[in-house]
Amino acid sequence: MVKLKAVWELTRCEHGVMYGIGVLIGILLGGGSTIIAAILGFLTALFIQAGTFALNDYCDLDSDIANNRLDRPLVRGALSKELAFMVACVATLLGILASFVLTLLMGELTLFLVASLLAALGILYDLKMKELLVVSNLYIAFTMAVPFIYGGLIAGYIDEGLLTLAFIALLTGFGREVMKDIADMEGDALRGVKSIARVYGIRTAKLVTTISYASAAGLSVVPFFLPATNYYLDPVFMTLVGGTDILLVHTIVMLWNREVDYMRLRQETLIAIAIGLLAFVCGAIY
Repeated sequence: MVKLKAVWELTRCEHGVMYGIGVLIGILLGGGSTIIAAILGFLTALFIQAGTFALNDYCDLDSDIANNRLDRPLVRGALSKELAFMVACVATLLGILASFVLTLLMGELTLFLVASLLAALGILYDLKMKELLVVSNLYIAFTMAVPFIYGGLIAGYIDEGLLTLAFIALLTGFGREVMKDIADMEGDALRGVKSIARVYGIRTAKLVTTISYASAAGLSVVPFFLPATNYYLDPVFMTLVGGTDILLVHTIVMLWNREVDYMRLRQETLIAIAIGLLAFVCGAIY
């Protein structure tokens, strides 16, 4: 049981589940699909991201130790590096396999190609991409946005509401990653990671994070005014989006305090994202 908990932490399964839910939301907003296709889409996102996260901890052990990341099972010694590497390989292969079966079922090669590209980018990110200025942040932001598009591809339809949701996820994800880099500066120095915080300073990184979150908050209300979407003048959607925006604004304010708890702010933005997803789901259903 203890080891299973450590594997969950290694693969960050709660994030993988959210990626999978993103695919399901994309399917829903795209008009729906079969249950089997939805399950395969969910598993594709879950396993590919699980593999990426596991490989990330394998590659980042030294920097995680320097950052005192006791939330990482490898740092605590709860798992071996060898097991982490095996989990990364198996999870990634399962994700690609799920996308392959989905492609056979739907007869759409794009689904397999997109999943394979994401798996390859995940490996490149863990091995080298994270050391490149801004590129690593954009990659993570991209992985937060693409599940919605992937779901739309499964359903066979992508509209303005779905694209808006994906772009909001992109902006929020980018802000979260730049904010995380501020907290990880010491460990990033060991790997030579050229983050915005290390190259341009903490103040600049906070400014970039602020702009990202503020842009996401501003964009979130746009579907409310688009007659072509399900969210046009929808009070339920606007109420939930308002909750998301309040949390994002609060994060921005707290970010500029002298003492900043970056882990807590990342958790707060994760809650904001979850509420935002609920807003789009409710708007699509009602």
